[in-house]
Amino acid sequence: MEATIGSRENGKLRYLGPLGRALGKHLDQPGRGCFLGATVRFWIWNVVVAAILHYPYTDNVNTSGSFKAWSFMHLALVSNAFGLTFLPAFISTALALVWPRNAKRSLTTIFAAIWGLFLVAIVIDTQIWGIFRYHFNGMVWATMKNPGAGDAVHFSTSDMVSTGVEIVIILVAEWLLFRSLLKRAPRGFRPPSKRLLLMILVPIFLLEKGIYAHADLYRDRRVTALARVFPLYQRLTIKRLMRKRFGFVLEDRPKVDLSGGGILLDYPLAKPIFAETTTQRPNIVVIAIDSVRADMLTAATMPHLQAYVDDESNGARVFQDHYSGGNATRFGLFSMIYGLHGSYWIPVYTESTSPVLVDSLLDLDYQMQVLSTASMDYPELRSTAWVRMEEHVNDDLEGDTPGERDASMAIAFEDWLTKLEAEGKDDKPLFTFAVLDAPHQTYSFPDPPEGAPFFEPYMETVHYRDLAKNATDEEKQLIINRYKNSVLHADRVVHDMVESLRAHGEWENTILIITADHGEEFWENGFWGHTSNFTKEQAHVPFVMSGPGVKRGIETRATSHVDLAATLLELIGADPANRAQWTVGFNLLDLPADQAMVNDHSQPEGYRRRTISGWDLLGIDCPGGILVVPTETHRGLVEPWTHDWQPMMNDDLIKEEAEALSRTALECRRFLRRP
Repeated sequence: MEATIGSRENGKLRYLGPLGRALGKHLDQPGRGCFLGATVRFWIWNVVVAAILHYPYTDNVNTSGSFKAWSFMHLALVSNAFGLTFLPAFISTALALVWPRNAKRSLTTIFAAIWGLFLVAIVIDTQIWGIFRYHFNGMVWATMKNPGAGDAVHFSTSDMVSTGVEIVIILVAEWLLFRSLLKRAPRGFRPPSKRLLLMILVPIFLLEKGIYAHADLYRDRRVTALARVFPLYQRLTIKRLMRKRFGFVLEDRPKVDLSGGGILLDYPLAKPIFAETTTQRPNIVVIAIDSVRADMLTAATMPHLQAYVDDESNGARVFQDHYSGGNATRFGLFSMIYGLHGSYWIPVYTESTSPVLVDSLLDLDYQMQVLSTASMDYPELRSTAWVRMEEHVNDDLEGDTPGERDASMAIAFEDWLTKLEAEGKDDKPLFTFAVLDAPHQTYSFPDPPEGAPFFEPYMETVHYRDLAKNATDEEKQLIINRYKNSVLHADRVVHDMVESLRAHGEWENTILIITADHGEEFWENGFWGHTSNFTKEQAHVPFVMSGPGVKRGIETRATSHVDLAATLLELIGADPANRAQWTVGFNLLDLPADQAMVNDHSQPEGYRRRTISGWDLLGIDCPGGILVVPTETHRGLVEPWTHDWQPMMNDDLIKEEAEALSRTALECRRFLRRP
């Protein structure tokens, strides 16, 4: 009797031919149909749960004034959840068809794990989105799997415990749900909830895709910009179909290829040529402080550096409109050291190519040293920028926290200068590249010296999970105060390093650069931290320079990190005539008059277009906004954004900045060759 229950439903499969008849016979086996019936019901339940979990993605999303955008957003909540479930549903269905009929308990556990981890992934992604406004991507995965990532990402114990408890609850709930569905399932296979599946979910899915395709066809960014809100959103486009089949005339849609079909490096095209000298070349000390934005250079937050700038005897030059070459440490430091845009990172990393700056200093017999609080394995600078001098990289400083290790850096720098004197090597020029990490999230600092400035109250422990749920104004101020205290600590460390140079008699012959790898946003444009956009808050950094050949004063023209390598090498004798053979930057001390170098948005013809690199995008800062360019053409088209990071609804900026797009594309292909 048991074998025949449900056979009527299964018999309908005969219309599918031999495969359908075989499947129907398979489902008529005792217990096999109930496996599959419970599996499909389990899938539908998880679609509902996944759709509910999608709601945090829509926090602070403005769809006012566009019924189409409002409709798309709410339909996509269900549609995207439905689409994401296809993979776990396929795996579950396949297992239900082949799993031994007498192993219900193990099947229940496996299904709970598959669907539980699927929901956990959505929960974690909503928290990433809530803080940084991007989804789990290649950058996040690289951070997780890299042994040095612990220096880049810090989670509190309570965050990890809360996440662990959440995972356990979801897994247990999934186990109980499938167990209940399996008990109540009919013994034969009867397609469950056909109306819900076919009359609700499928129409929603198709309608949402249709709205997106129509918006993409007519360039309605009020809709297309919302696609990035949802994880792994699958875009449906019909441009090719409309053009070929219906003669639809498309607007010009710029698509910039930054690779030019080449993936192999041709860098440098020629090496710098140095003039002979009978005197010792100057020392070079570069200090990059993680995550310090330009407006931190004040007497309140960086008192030692501000006093240094104000002291006329130091000859410091301050670059007031200086942008990093990236919104993350990897690309900020890369642009400084190589003088290239971040689009070159992958080929440089793949070929372990040393920068011209380091090669030249080694050839000139500089005493080399890299000091870093964070691991040089992540970002992978040990195998790129420092590949020829790995033995001179010290990223294992004493201390349990970044703030403590920063303090140890000043001691290590002092010890190195003492060692050079003892070995009789102080007659050779030295190069130090130091990376301080205290102001990086979660903003670390030890107790300040008695009487030192301090910001109170401040957030004692940074809880990412809480901040992902719309931080209050009070919480924002607390975390900003914590950040400022970490900047104060970094300022003291820099001061100690400068005093070591003075004490060892190296000061007068040292070119000193103090800057940051990127900025840090505190919700000015709806984001916290960095890596999430190309706005001023995440790209504008302090830049102070002094030493032989540096004229004291204020530089108000627009400059960039890609200018640093050329500046340093030309200060020590490189011929500027062949600069373009190894960098896309300029000399900070000899900015060309015929290039766009002013920082006034009201003068577009004189405004320097600067490139800021992200993980898989470039941002071009223009007077009218920011152009976002995918580093690979399959990732999409050029998109225009305002300076406060709102999508523009037309292509006017793209058309106006056609020359800037072409110039950037050429710069990103200059040092590539076809395989």
